[in-house]
Amino acid sequence: MGRFFAAIIVLLAIGGGVLLRGIDTRVLFGGSSFTKSVEVSAPGSDRGYYYRFKASFAYKGEPLDFDIVVGCNVRITTYKDNDRTVYVGIAPMAFGLKMKDRHGVVVRPPHACRGETTDNGEVPQNLLPLVVTYEDAEAPWSGIAYASEDAYESPISELKFFGATIVKATAEEWREWRRSEAPKNFITYELLGINAKNMWEAPHWKPSYRVMASGCLAASWVKLPEPVRDLVHRFWPSTNPLYWFPSRDMRDALWSVAVDPKDPLLFEGNRFLDYKQELADSDGSQGLPRHQSGAVIFFKHYVAGDLYPARIDRSVNLLRADGELPPEIKEKRLPPRIEAEARPELRGFAYCDDTVFKIEEVPGGFYGTPFYLSDINGTAINEDLQSWRVGSSLVLERDEFVILPRRYQIGTIFGGL
Repeated sequence: MGRFFAAIIVLLAIGGGVLLRGIDTRVLFGGSSFTKSVEVSAPGSDRGYYYRFKASFAYKGEPLDFDIVVGCNVRITTYKDNDRTVYVGIAPMAFGLKMKDRHGVVVRPPHACRGETTDNGEVPQNLLPLVVTYEDAEAPWSGIAYASEDAYESPISELKFFGATIVKATAEEWREWRRSEAPKNFITYELLGINAKNMWEAPHWKPSYRVMASGCLAASWVKLPEPVRDLVHRFWPSTNPLYWFPSRDMRDALWSVAVDPKDPLLFEGNRFLDYKQELADSDGSQGLPRHQSGAVIFFKHYVAGDLYPARIDRSVNLLRADGELPPEIKEKRLPPRIEAEARPELRGFAYCDDTVFKIEEVPGGFYGTPFYLSDINGTAINEDLQSWRVGSSLVLERDEFVILPRRYQIGTIFGGL
């Protein structure tokens, strides 16, 4: 996932209202190597904006509350080296707490850098933050994201969610929070796979190298309305595959009734484009879509559909200490394959196995996450009608459902901890 990330991160930052100014390209991140940091602002020079994000949960029945003061476009200077002064887009970009059972619970504070608050209505009352749990906070190489409200109702859920709010804060509150609360964050730059000395120079792979699983994948199932089912049935391959990619002609026909008209056909009461979110705008940075629209900051029309997790078969965390993939993975064809797993108890979750940050010299070549699914429930998606991945972001299940890929991420190269 991290291979293409730098190319789109500017769009992510601007879309979230986060502006990056005055970057000292020698060092963007202070990392875990320095022992102390301080935010310095001369009178009249503070370009930052600050807000307080609160989210209430129960973890295995015990209260778990997050109270995070977030700074946007903030200036950070470390004591260790006077040259380490930088503006970061948002800090903290992720915050994780270690539980009594050594598990880790990480929340990505939604971006609200343009004055959005719960009180002024720009932050939805049903805001749903991206949360990822890790079995071992000290070795978070694989995680499970709570990617829609359904996850909290699952019989395998470890969490209950009671709501989240955002209010405006001050620079003084942010500095105090960083002094008293930020050290509790178990996430470090090194753990994420970020070069703490210079973010423009990606870290290099070495034997046994592992990084925090910051990239999460899923897929959404959306039921086709009857008029669209009739259309899709006409294009369904004669072999009647269970899962199949559409042809260009089928995609054009779908657009002609579901996208282009002034009053397009509705899918479970929503526009088709409300489900088909641009990947750059659906990473969890503005909050997560729910089944009903109105839950996401700025992108309030987004909806989730029935969400199920997906897993990538090639990741730096799957390499053996010698740099080889396990034989059962190595023998599979490239590019990396992504398999969705649709089981009732998994509804609402996403699997986190990849990194969104670039790592140089990964053995075996390219490990970036592709944009498309390849398998569902152990069945390969039929490619008979596909022309060089045209329409690859769409998958059909028989003539009944359209399936859309989803991607979420913890962290951004324009963020800080």
